[in-house]
Amino acid sequence: MIVLYIVEGDSERIVSLKTVVYTNRILILPMIDNNKQQTTNNKAKNVSVKSYKDFIVYQKAKQFTINLIKYFSGKKLNWTEKYLIDQLIRTAASSGANLSEGYGRHHKKDYRRFISISRGSSFELEYWLDLLGETKIVSKEFLNNIDCSNKEVIKMLSTMMKNLDK
Repeated sequence: MIVLYIVEGDSERIVSLKTVVYTNRILILPMIDNNKQQTTNNKAKNVSVKSYKDFIVYQKAKQFTINLIKYFSGKKLNWTEKYLIDQLIRTAASSGANLSEGYGRHHKKDYRRFISISRGSSFELEYWLDLLGETKIVSKEFLNNIDCSNKEVIKMLSTMMKNLDK
């Protein structure tokens, strides 16, 4: 899998992310700003991917799940709230787990299918977020933060799927 990172200058701050094709390399390219001319400080780099853990989408999905677990651990919840939160955490964990399982498959079609399952789990998470929002179990600010993180993961997974179809 190649993940395209657009970086700016020598700082290599990631400013954009796109998945390109299915191989075992990450390609880092300079950012092209339409308002400015390209500088000579911007350089393209290849970085080997040794594991699915090197993918930004995996790291984001994992951190997202960890943040949910930490936020809800130790909170006093009734049975219904526990059920909703349990489903939310299971669904979030499923996204990263399916991505890692798919990476372990030896065939491109299997890998794409598991990315699709991972993406589906991320969409399921939106359902649980809607329920949490309507029942007012958590604050709107917290829900918005979760929703933004989830949408970012969905976009990355969608891009990965599109590029595997090429």
